[in-house]
Parts: sequence; structure tokens; C-alpha cells
Amino acid sequence: MDKEQYVELGFCVKPHGIKGGFTFNLSNVEDSVLGKKSRILLTPRDRGSSLSPEGEFFTIKSIAFGNKVITYLEEVTDRNKVEDLIPFNISVSRDDFPSLDEDEFYLSDLVGLDVLEEESMEPYGKVSDFYDNTAQVVLVVKGSGKRVLELPFIEEFFPTINIEENYITMKIPDYIEGRK
Repeated sequence: MDKEQYVELGFCVKPHGIKGGFTFNLSNVEDSVLGKKSRILLTPRDRGSSLSPEGEFFTIKSIAFGNKVITYLEEVTDRNKVEDLIPFNISVSRDDFPSLDEDEFYLSDLVGLDVLEEESMEPYGKVSDFYDNTAQVVLVVKGSGKRVLELPFIEEFFPTINIEENYITMKIPDYIEGRK
């Protein structure tokens, strides 16, 4: 198994009901690639999970998107097994993602890109993560040392995205790092 081809979509820390359901916390609920019969890789978040450290594969029996994402897995039939597996991260093969048009990308493609300051094109750091704060997507950028910026993923802050050349440009707001 090549873990490089797996994309983390979210995590689970809570069971649902008594019949073996899970409450998934997904990064992208609106356009999720998960559905019935999806093959997912579950990896433990900590030692509280009975999953092997390398992760284990499961198949979605049913999934319902609403206020919560409630999921049942074919291999899990009772709450005791659910509680043994929790907490875990949820990943899916990149091959299961729909193909994109030439000018499109997935948010997960941004993680690991070099971040260059827009004006100077000097390296600032790397995109380390992203999350949805319900109003918009926020990119987490780790710079040198302990510098971490969390900015809305909008053109005002990130005007250029070049997946092929592995970089994204960032306009740092004036109120950060002593700017006027």
C-alpha cells in the first residue's frame, strides 16, 4: 500500500447509536467523494484505537450527510467494535477522486506547496493544512521558526497558484509581522 496516494478527508472520535454507527467529521461535506461502497483507510489518531498503526481498510455500507455525517461500515456491526476503533483518521485513495479540468485542483493538492511572498517572490514557508470555518476555507501556512499564518483562501491573500511548479504566492496582510 502506497500511503502517498491516500488523501485524509477527516476523522472520527464519536460513535453514533447502538448499532455500529460512526459520526464522521469531514473537511468537505458538500463535495465529499465518500459514498456507499467507498473503500476507506482508517488510521489511529492515538493509542486508544485498536487499529493497526499502518491503518486498516473498510467499506462504507451507508453514509448520510446532514447536521452530522453518520456512517455505517460493512465490517462493523455493533457499538463495542465502534468504540474499539475510535479515534481514527479517514483517508481515501486519490484514484477515487473525480478527474478535474485543466485549471482545477483539489484543496489537498495545496498541502506541501511552497509559499512565496507575492512582492519579493522570497520563500515564506509551506502550506501545512487547510480547514473550513463554515464561512470559507482557511489555509494554514508554516513559515520558518514558529511562524504560522492562517488566512482565508481568497485571491486577495493567495493570488497565484501553480500546482505544476509546486508553489503558491501569498500577500501578507499589513497587520502581520509589524507591517503598517
